[in-house]
Amino acid sequence: MFNLDHDGRTTKKQKQRETLERNIRRGRDAEKYFEHAQIAQGNDCRRIHEGGDYVVQKKDWRRNAVGKPITSEIKTGNSNLSKAQKRTKRRLGRNFKEIRY
Repeated sequence: MFNLDHDGRTTKKQKQRETLERNIRRGRDAEKYFEHAQIAQGNDCRRIHEGGDYVVQKKDWRRNAVGKPITSEIKTGNSNLSKAQKRTKRRLGRNFKEIRY
């Protein structure tokens, strides 16, 4: 199945699908980059499933926890927070970070 119109050009729906796939890929890459950067700094970085992407716990040189865990939401471009992410941000206050790449 080809996604071309009668003139041999890509259709509007195909362009939208490609843009969405590119944005999803960019977001996943940003999340992987963030996770690797936190691990390289010696922090504990755990993936969560609702209201944010990661919970980051700073560690000292003995690998003991220091301070409160921070929930981090990774965003790219002008993407907005979802309802669950906004709710988590309101609930956690200073312990929620929105990080943009």
